[in-house]
Amino acid sequence: MSGPRDVDILAADESLSEAFVTEVLASLVRTDSRNEPGVHEAVMAARVAEWLEPTRATVTLVESLPDRPSVAAVLEGSNDGPRLVLNGHMDTHPIDDPNAWTTDPLGAEIRDGYLYGRGSCDMKGGLTAQIAVAYYLSQHIDLLKGSLILHFAIGEERGEPGTLSLVEAGFVGDYGVVTEPTELRVAAAERGTAWYTIRIKGRSIHASRAHLGVNPLYRLGAALDVIKSYDREIGSRPHPLLPGGSCTPGIVAGGVKENSVPDYCDVTVDRRLLPGETVDGEMEAIRALLEPLKDDDPDFDFEISRYRAAFEAAEISMNSAFAARALDAVEAVTGARTALWGTPYSSDIGDLVHRGGIESITFGPGDVAECHCADERVELAQVRDGARVLARLACDVLL
Repeated sequence: MSGPRDVDILAADESLSEAFVTEVLASLVRTDSRNEPGVHEAVMAARVAEWLEPTRATVTLVESLPDRPSVAAVLEGSNDGPRLVLNGHMDTHPIDDPNAWTTDPLGAEIRDGYLYGRGSCDMKGGLTAQIAVAYYLSQHIDLLKGSLILHFAIGEERGEPGTLSLVEAGFVGDYGVVTEPTELRVAAAERGTAWYTIRIKGRSIHASRAHLGVNPLYRLGAALDVIKSYDREIGSRPHPLLPGGSCTPGIVAGGVKENSVPDYCDVTVDRRLLPGETVDGEMEAIRALLEPLKDDDPDFDFEISRYRAAFEAAEISMNSAFAARALDAVEAVTGARTALWGTPYSSDIGDLVHRGGIESITFGPGDVAECHCADERVELAQVRDGARVLARLACDVLL
């Protein structure tokens, strides 16, 4: 290859240097964008727009939810060439126990080549790489035949419609990359996530006359046995890139007073889905598994409902030419030839693939094991290399 795709040219460019990505990432981590009551992404959206201002990209704020704008940025090419979408979310997981941290969760401290802070890995490292690519391509905008579209979405941590609102606003393309942490592996498939609440019904009464009521807590064990058996069965379902599915009880709640038989008991389960499994279909599958419990216990009664938003599983062909180009870009930058991968977690990629019709992969810096935990961190060299891989891929697609 020749021109701005050359690895030595990428490495020499200031916008793809470790110093630049460190500056951007520290700024983003110090900008509080936790997805919790009282804290949202509006300040983060302003910070992203500020960083993008020198790139000559057209920046648009899309109000995904009231007072919660997502950011779209477009670097237009000279003709109707391909359009490449780089997608990431601005919101972060809440900070659990600050006393468990050895650093300030919003301090962006650098130690041993890592930058620490809430959101550093999930996924402000990916957002930083997107910004770096915009800076790099802005220097070569006269060579662009296609266009670069950047998404900085609200609400992914709670399944809120940030990316969906950007897709519906027309910020779509031919190819897409969700820059969630993959340790610089190229993922062509992703498990989905759905949450369901199973309400086991009871009949409340004063505990001194408990035998006249129906205690749903006595029926909890039978329901959990069914869920455990189902979890084993779906865990063995094969997929070439992904682990099997799972069905994990996460929350149990029931009862309002210690001297009363409760009138219900709720069990909320986390269901990880393989491509081809649907959110509604799995709710009906769980319902069908619990129905036979009524045959053994006439007082067993239940209902099942969706709990919060869901993420659909997504995949593209393992023979995707776009995924192959991404693998080539990784090898060119890092020197390592890696195989296609599948992400065990969920993200907004379903909105790109299913709603936007965009052939999309997941690729970004960081280890998912470093997310949602005390001392969250990301390796700065990996953020730098991730930006260089994406810049090379963008040049390959858009020049």
